[in-house]
Amino acid sequence: MAKPERYYYGQGKIKIAEVIANVVGAYSWVGDVSAFSVGFAEEKAAHQESYSGQRSKVREFNISNDMTLNMTFHDFNAENKARFTNGTVTDIATGTVTAENLPNPVVVGTEYALANPGVSSVVITDSAGTPAVVPANHYTLDAAFGNLIFNSLPASPAFPFKVAYSYAARSQLAFLNASQKTYALKYEGVNLAEGGAPVIVELYRLSTGLMQELALITSGNALAGMQVSGSVLR
Repeated sequence: MAKPERYYYGQGKIKIAEVIANVVGAYSWVGDVSAFSVGFAEEKAAHQESYSGQRSKVREFNISNDMTLNMTFHDFNAENKARFTNGTVTDIATGTVTAENLPNPVVVGTEYALANPGVSSVVITDSAGTPAVVPANHYTLDAAFGNLIFNSLPASPAFPFKVAYSYAARSQLAFLNASQKTYALKYEGVNLAEGGAPVIVELYRLSTGLMQELALITSGNALAGMQVSGSVLR
């Protein structure tokens, strides 16, 4: 009886854990990954004889093996970006600012950025002995990005203007400020071509390269992805 063919069409989850002192930590799912592949390469040594005039190859043998991987991530959370940019994530809690100085003097038509985005309850006062509130009709506020543009100024303004406001919680990512980490990877997939049969791949030590690019402006009808490659270590 002929051996039945076995086909493959894979989908699944990729989980990553940091490896510290050869100990694998807790795994976490990295979200939507549209492409995951491993590749194999070998380095060979060869010798060509020198007696026939043909320089025929008389020996060829393997001297090293290499295994690589390539992935395309689509979950743009801060932790994923930090993993593959040697970065760190700082969670900033909701807070308030009572008297942030604007440049002195304020110039009409110039955009000024507050120290925090996601602002609300904005109140601008001047620096007079009895501070006067600058009416909101004198400026335009872009609350999401924390930007101010003054359309006009009150009569006899006392600079510097001071801004009080509340700001929303956010995650802040710093690039290239941490050392490269070693990860373990587990792929938990299903083979749709064989009735959803489970597939497990475990790679115990990975040296991942930096993200190839972080696309921030997109076009067309495809979502942006983050391409990452790496080497599998013993």
